[in-house]
Amino acid sequence: MGHVWDHAFFSELKVDPTECKIFLTDTPLNPSKTVKRWVEIMFEKYNFSGVFIQIQAVLTLYAQGLLTGLVIDSGDGVTHVVPVVDEYSFPHLTKRMNVAGRHITSYLVDFLMRRGQVFLKLQKSANAISWLS
Repeated sequence: MGHVWDHAFFSELKVDPTECKIFLTDTPLNPSKTVKRWVEIMFEKYNFSGVFIQIQAVLTLYAQGLLTGLVIDSGDGVTHVVPVVDEYSFPHLTKRMNVAGRHITSYLVDFLMRRGQVFLKLQKSANAISWLS
């Protein structure tokens, strides 16, 4: 992960961490030792003047102007259901399901194929490029 952060801070963003604070998003149920390690790295290796970490569910509510709500966050491989009350999430009430986007996509493709829909899948991007030209 250090290589990714080095590239992001120094090659892409071209920032001096000693003159900045950093804001990181976190997933629900991430072990606290992982989060503590992030904070150590941001302060000790990069010397950021401040570090703020918040889980994505709380930020989703902030974006809607809300402080309380139930967030269902479904990604490619996992779905989290996170209750948030007055800006605080409750890890003991947060639920993780190993059903998410890829599973729904697979189910829908199978469902449509059983109904007679045909999907052509090109195996290589070179084939796709030559087909489009």
